[in-house]
Amino acid sequence: MAMESETLSTSAVAAAAGLSESWAWKARDQGVLHEPHFEEEVVALRVYAFVSQIVWPGTRRPRSARQDLELWQQSAVEAARQAASDSSTTPETALWVLEDSVHLVTTPADRAAFDLKTLGGRVAFRIPVGMWIADLPNAITALASRRRRGAGSKPAA
Repeated sequence: MAMESETLSTSAVAAAAGLSESWAWKARDQGVLHEPHFEEEVVALRVYAFVSQIVWPGTRRPRSARQDLELWQQSAVEAARQAASDSSTTPETALWVLEDSVHLVTTPADRAAFDLKTLGGRVAFRIPVGMWIADLPNAITALASRRRRGAGSKPAA
């Protein structure tokens, strides 16, 4: 499901991801987003916003304390970025995030095998990166359409 990449602004990445710009600025400050921004950054930002909010059972995390990305969070973002440019990614591709690892699983058979072999009662999150990647062209088109409408409008007198 490899895509042709288009350069996007930081605010455009946030808009295409359906997130506020503050998420994009946080991601940039933590080294998750690098300029120039391409379409795979949209999926990376969505995954970043998701995994940065996970608190594993038994882990205490004060709300007000600055949270640096942990290795598993960085791995999840990178796996999503790789999936966006991998030709074997399909809408069925899922990113499984565990406290100590991340796994990309593409087919239903692989998903069943992963569940039986790896999960076994462990806490895990399934992120539908394949669906997010499949939706990227629509998100980018909608973003371009909003830009064109905004550029042609005149201020009210």
